[in-house]
Amino acid sequence: MASVIPKEVKKETVDLWLLETWKVCLLTHDFTYVTTTHVFYEDLTFEVPNGNGYVTGGATVSRSPWDVDSGYVDTTNAKIDAADTSWSGATFATVRFAVVYETTGKKIRAIYEFDGDKSVTSGTFTIQWNAGGLIKIS
Repeated sequence: MASVIPKEVKKETVDLWLLETWKVCLLTHDFTYVTTTHVFYEDLTFEVPNGNGYVTGGATVSRSPWDVDSGYVDTTNAKIDAADTSWSGATFATVRFAVVYETTGKKIRAIYEFDGDKSVTSGTFTIQWNAGGLIKIS
């Protein structure tokens, strides 16, 4: 088992991911993640229905461009950051998960569980990505 993954290898992984287009979709509280089942977007169940400010498949994630000197790679970490993602004019009753996936093969890159059910009525639903990055490889 590897004790260390060199930062250059982490950077290579992030560089490859930055070539992809990513989307984020929203799932209700009825979803339960199963590691052997939920690999691709098509495997997901309980996506927020189309309409009421949401389009099935989710929204494009606007990731921050970066290079080695931008602070996204340090001595131990490589990370991908993104602008917050929003849906305006939204009415969602029970959003619990956000799933980031790449759009070519639709492979899931990350699943985020909110701190309990989130809802919005005729407003803007915003995912504020963590200041530490959308994804961090340590």
